[in-house]
Amino acid sequence: MALPASIDTIKSTLGKRGGIAPANRFAIYMNLPLISINPGSIISNIASGGGFNPMSLINDPRDISLLCESCALPGRQITTADHQTRLKMVKKTYGYLNEDVNFSFLLTGDYYIKEVFDSWANSIIDFEKGVINYRDDYVSDVIIQQLDKNNIPIYTCTLQNAFPTTISSIELSNSSENAIAKVNVTMSYDDWSDSASLAGTLVGIAANKLFG
Repeated sequence: MALPASIDTIKSTLGKRGGIAPANRFAIYMNLPLISINPGSIISNIASGGGFNPMSLINDPRDISLLCESCALPGRQITTADHQTRLKMVKKTYGYLNEDVNFSFLLTGDYYIKEVFDSWANSIIDFEKGVINYRDDYVSDVIIQQLDKNNIPIYTCTLQNAFPTTISSIELSNSSENAIAKVNVTMSYDDWSDSASLAGTLVGIAANKLFG
């Protein structure tokens, strides 16, 4: 049962903990593998009269972060097996499982995000030749940050050796005149690690001195 608390006590607790974490303040950073650059699309753009833009060789991580509508910090499940001790069954740990992480992206008029992840998928499997590439060539770390109301990171999670496993279909409809096209991407990874930011640490130290 929760302990009874006054409004002032709740406000004091929130104050010394930096307030409530806003769910709509976050940033993601993806250093895409170089193998995911698609020279075919660049040549096609030049042939169609679009010219050559050197920026097409660079996937700006700021664009990817700005176009990410939603994502999730990963969870972790501790796996157990039933073990009998006399007449009682108890659970014993034998490992853990990491959750895949889902991202939702807004699509721009040039389908930038769709092309980014299609190219990344093509760097994993050459769908025309049926060849699977070396894993080290297509994995990359992905960073997800929870920000405070001043856009200062308070929690950072790194997905180690991540790569896309699912790129969703895109819904198109005549009845969706004012709807924004989106694409969802699911990413798998080896493991994840988290770290509290310096700002979060300093807030904790200051709070301990004031309220400890």
